[in-house]
Amino acid sequence: MNPVFLKRFLIVLYAAGLIGMHLPVTASLFTSLVPLTLWFTAFICVVYFPKPSFQAYLFLAIVAVSAWFLEVQGVRTGKIFGVYSYGKTLGYQVLKVPLTIGLNWMVLLLATSALVEEWNIAGKISKAAIGAGLMTALDFLIEPVAVHFDFWTWAGVQVPSQNFIAWWMASFFFHLAYQNTPFPAKSSLFRLIAALQFLFFLGHWLLLQINS
Repeated sequence: MNPVFLKRFLIVLYAAGLIGMHLPVTASLFTSLVPLTLWFTAFICVVYFPKPSFQAYLFLAIVAVSAWFLEVQGVRTGKIFGVYSYGKTLGYQVLKVPLTIGLNWMVLLLATSALVEEWNIAGKISKAAIGAGLMTALDFLIEPVAVHFDFWTWAGVQVPSQNFIAWWMASFFFHLAYQNTPFPAKSSLFRLIAALQFLFFLGHWLLLQINS
């Protein structure tokens, strides 16, 4: 697929999802398409990974599985992110965690890594810390949207601070692991995906504030 066409398609896809999930006549349809959008985005990240190799694909698979397993333990124990449970919106679940969750961690790792690489930051630890900060900042935008659309729900009224601390720590680990691989992080496509993720959830947050 032509990279320019693909980027334009992703912009239209995320814009349509943002608008469609808030229109009464299309909300149910577009909300049901969320898992497909996540799968498609992950597929794009794998297919268009810079300088693909077996080792790179193995690393991405390990990230996705490890992140999914971390969420499984989080849901099971309530001691990592806090006490929460997944709803039906994100699709098929294994051990009470949607398979899309591991893929989304992988996507966010690649997307935020691509941003960090453009900022000429020195040092792997610094890059990992800033990358983790970006992922945690995105989670601040995701949380109210996730609860509204039944991605997941928390036991308490508010999202616990524990969640954001654990998000940063887990993200830092994944970013540091990625920084210690020979795989390239620069990608204009991944930077676009990062921007779309931030704008998508920021747009949802603004619309929820307007409609509340």
